[in-house]
Amino acid sequence: MSAIPSFLKEELKQYQLAAYVPELIQHQAVLEELSYALSPVIHEGKLQPYGFIVLNNQVLPSHESFCSGVDISLAEARRIADGCHSFSLFSEGQFKGVVMLDQDVQNELQLVQLQQELQAIICTTSGDGSTKIFCQEGVFIHQYRNWQYKPSVKRALLSILRCVPQANSEILQDILEFCFHDLSPRKIGATLVWCLVEPNAEELENMRPGFTLKQIQARVGDQRSLAVLRHLLAYNDGAAILNPQAQALGIGAFLKFSDISRKIIEARAGTRHTSAQRFSYDFAKAVVFVVSSDGPVTVFSDGMSVAGLKVDTSSQIAAGVGNVNSKKHEETCMFDLNDYHCQTCSKRLKLQESMPLELGVEAKLFCPICNHQICPSHSYLYAYVVKELAVT
Repeated sequence: MSAIPSFLKEELKQYQLAAYVPELIQHQAVLEELSYALSPVIHEGKLQPYGFIVLNNQVLPSHESFCSGVDISLAEARRIADGCHSFSLFSEGQFKGVVMLDQDVQNELQLVQLQQELQAIICTTSGDGSTKIFCQEGVFIHQYRNWQYKPSVKRALLSILRCVPQANSEILQDILEFCFHDLSPRKIGATLVWCLVEPNAEELENMRPGFTLKQIQARVGDQRSLAVLRHLLAYNDGAAILNPQAQALGIGAFLKFSDISRKIIEARAGTRHTSAQRFSYDFAKAVVFVVSSDGPVTVFSDGMSVAGLKVDTSSQIAAGVGNVNSKKHEETCMFDLNDYHCQTCSKRLKLQESMPLELGVEAKLFCPICNHQICPSHSYLYAYVVKELAVT
């Protein structure tokens, strides 16, 4: 094994990639290809983009064209594969050729969707020198000798569905991917209000958009609509209002919330998050998505944060904290699901107890909405609201 892949193998172990993407270190050829991607070619002062795909099976979808490795060398493939229209292809640890797509994949969202379609590992290096590895667990990002990790939205999706069982999972995934893999990488701060049921006249008045979009018929999940929605969210204040099918009814809405929610829910760090959380308390028909201008995504329902998506830094990954290791927590045994009516915010909570604490140690549980202490316990506790909503 050459010196660079040997060093790289230890780095992948340190930053969890070896555990979540073992295919990167199982085969020498794949490890060397990653090493090549992390050290892009410079031509006349410009970094050459590159991309490769590692298949978990040997079957390619029929709509891609394929140049066999018999007819093309790896050196030639590296000159062709731009990580957008064409990719070097590996399977079972061997170079197989170049795959050329019918349509370019030009951004993070499209690459995430391609990874889901192929059930493969995709690695791209862009012209700015950043390398991204797309896998089932999410996206690992390398730039300036630092690693970052963006978790899969499917983990957040499950957290939201536990609190909002009425939500359509496919539409929910489309909205999460749009927020986390389209708006977030571009640092576009935005609020999206997804109405699970059509709002009545009074409810609509509390979130009336400044600019209606009924004639445009822009919908999250429709590739033709995303550029329009992205542009409008980037250059307009206020929230976007989505109907149950995630079609944008309008944009530029300033959310109105009640004095009760103002009293119950403490102000957060940003006004965008505070208004979204308070509005979600008042308007139970909606799930509210907030994208911070610095990247993280927070989802509110019934006045509580039901999911959060953020990027972990290299120090967090190496220290074993953050999103990349949260799966261990999710697998903790949970039991004793009980109802509890919070006297302060009037919401009906579900309480879950998990593993017992050490003898003599007591845990305090607080309401996730109003922060009122609920009860002490000798077990770990978790409280959340299950949305009560009749969806027709």
